[in-house]
Amino acid sequence: MHRPLVIVFSILAFFGMAAGALAQCDMGAAIKLTGKSCNPLTPPQLSCAVPKDVQGGLSQANNNTVQRASDIFSWQQFIALNWPAAQGKRGAPAADQPIGAAGPRVWETWKEAYEVYRPNGSKPADWNTPERFPAACGGVHKMLFRTSKVSDVVDQTLQALPADGTLPASLKDQNGRLVRYEIRLNRAVFDYVVQNGLYDGQRQTQASSIDFPVGSQLVKAAWREVNGDDAKYFFATDACVCEDKGVDTPSNCQVRRMGLAGFHLMTKTASAPQWIWSTYEQVDNVTASHPAVQPLNNPSCPASQCPPNKQTPDGVPTQLTRVIPIPAQDPVCSRPGQAVDNIKQLNGDVQSALAQAGSVLANYHLVNTQWPVQGTKQPRKTVFDVRPALLGNTTMESFSQDTSSCMGCHVMSRTLKPDAYVSGDFSFTLNNAQPRPKGSRCVDVEASESCNDAILTPPPKLPPTSNVYWPVLHGYAVATKTYETVGAPYVGNKLHCQSCHLNAGGNPDAAWWVDMAKYYKNAAGLQTRINSCFKHSMNGQPLCDPTKKGDCEKNRHMVGLIAYMNWLTEQYYRKHPKTTPARYFPDQNNPAFNAKGNPVQGQAIYTQKCAFCHNKDGQGRYENGYFRPALWGANSYNASAGMGPYQGTSSTLAAFLHGNMPYTSGGLLTITESVDLAAFINGQCRPGKKTGPNGKPCPTK
Repeated sequence: MHRPLVIVFSILAFFGMAAGALAQCDMGAAIKLTGKSCNPLTPPQLSCAVPKDVQGGLSQANNNTVQRASDIFSWQQFIALNWPAAQGKRGAPAADQPIGAAGPRVWETWKEAYEVYRPNGSKPADWNTPERFPAACGGVHKMLFRTSKVSDVVDQTLQALPADGTLPASLKDQNGRLVRYEIRLNRAVFDYVVQNGLYDGQRQTQASSIDFPVGSQLVKAAWREVNGDDAKYFFATDACVCEDKGVDTPSNCQVRRMGLAGFHLMTKTASAPQWIWSTYEQVDNVTASHPAVQPLNNPSCPASQCPPNKQTPDGVPTQLTRVIPIPAQDPVCSRPGQAVDNIKQLNGDVQSALAQAGSVLANYHLVNTQWPVQGTKQPRKTVFDVRPALLGNTTMESFSQDTSSCMGCHVMSRTLKPDAYVSGDFSFTLNNAQPRPKGSRCVDVEASESCNDAILTPPPKLPPTSNVYWPVLHGYAVATKTYETVGAPYVGNKLHCQSCHLNAGGNPDAAWWVDMAKYYKNAAGLQTRINSCFKHSMNGQPLCDPTKKGDCEKNRHMVGLIAYMNWLTEQYYRKHPKTTPARYFPDQNNPAFNAKGNPVQGQAIYTQKCAFCHNKDGQGRYENGYFRPALWGANSYNASAGMGPYQGTSSTLAAFLHGNMPYTSGGLLTITESVDLAAFINGQCRPGKKTGPNGKPCPTK
């Protein structure tokens, strides 16, 4: 008699449902799974009940089981959040409707980021307040204006982590039409932001920490225009597609039929303070499964004419391909250290059930699920190990799929606090808050944004007004475009002075150039130090000979650099008279930087937190000029440079990494992480290094 109750309560425990909520969301039919599982797991069900956590809480001894449980969790969430939404109550499912019923989905009724982060930091409207739309939308209840996955200034140029700092970071279909994006926050995230005043940029800077509650979820969705017969293979809706002229003043709004092409979901659970990362796509994105659908790829165009996954000018189609296949291999249960699940087969099982239920969701598949490995508790949640190492969606990480890690990228999120790193708890949405902190100066620097008052401003972009001002401008050009401005034989790699001396020597956390003339006591001393940089850091030759009278005074690059350094010094003392400027890097003298790092652990850190900017092979990103510098190889610094190994350690590099990396998020890496990362980076082959990893000889050229 009691057996059915036991079964019901076990199912309720899996879905995180209280007994009183059962009437709201029926458990639905269990989906028959044919794939291999190393341990028994509850299958997903056609239900609007959102699961609280991954079965087993990520704690199973066999990682293959954890991966399988995570993928089931992802599918169950996708089904529940794509249930038809209840009318008049945002974020609630219409439990009395079948999954195939028409209408907005549950997640579509969450708050769009522009509803939360308002101009001038005004408080957002209550949760159930209907979304407002321009009159030009004509009654349509979705507005799309984003042309990149992220919306804040910090990341607007970094849609899907591009490898190009010059071309638009947008995805175009084969007709040249832009893919559009939206960002949605669930009630838990919304309430946390409102209760803590994080929607106000100035109040946000007062937060000492950010910790979203368990149950927090954010969605990033990609939409493409669909016409005619192709629309029936998409979850499609009429949307008001606008140009973004500010969230309150969109322009050129036109109603278009849009189909859901990509779906990113991040969920914070009790077992995953670093969130669970699930990503899904429409099945025709890169290869046509249905003849009526034109993929975001032209199979008849050769790679020489249509290079895959490269940014293109406005109106020019993007040639989209999948770099990392959807897993299609069964796990080997006797290898518990692996994390393998046959997601392709799992997708087929769930798609069949959705098709039988008459749901268009049958045309979507799970790409993969990324989860944090459980183990020794770390001092903070920004330190983690992750499976799988890489995860990306073709519509959102279009241009850097081979280096994309959802958790590794989002760990760089931070609040708007300008003078210290405060983690944004993996959410970039906080960067949308207005107004910017009082007194902070926010400027774009190498496709990122810096809002730190301590960073000195660059020279004004004006024509030189005197013979004195000319060398300052030239010195700034040398600092910011070194290999392009100076060239061989003085520069033998593809670095800029500001690759190490960030913000063109104006950043106090990155060995800035304030008071250099005083520090080196005389002109010859400073000239010698600059020459040393060109010889070692730039792997080139000295600019001039300080021992020859007047030789360095005739070299325009040397004259310009010193004039620019003096100009920076003047700016500093005007702002901070009678003070002593900082030196080197934060915590430079901490003896912990001299520890012997673990390069194996450093490689894992590099994959998660560095590769998407500096490339998987450390060669930087230079597709259309400098975007991010090479960290090893022929284009990087010489082994004898200041950042290179010194007396058997990499302490200078470790201190630099701790204070400044990831770029604009200095302080994210712990000292231990920085030491391990430095050991890995400086263990690679570079000019002047004879042996690389595992003692293998380095190339001689």
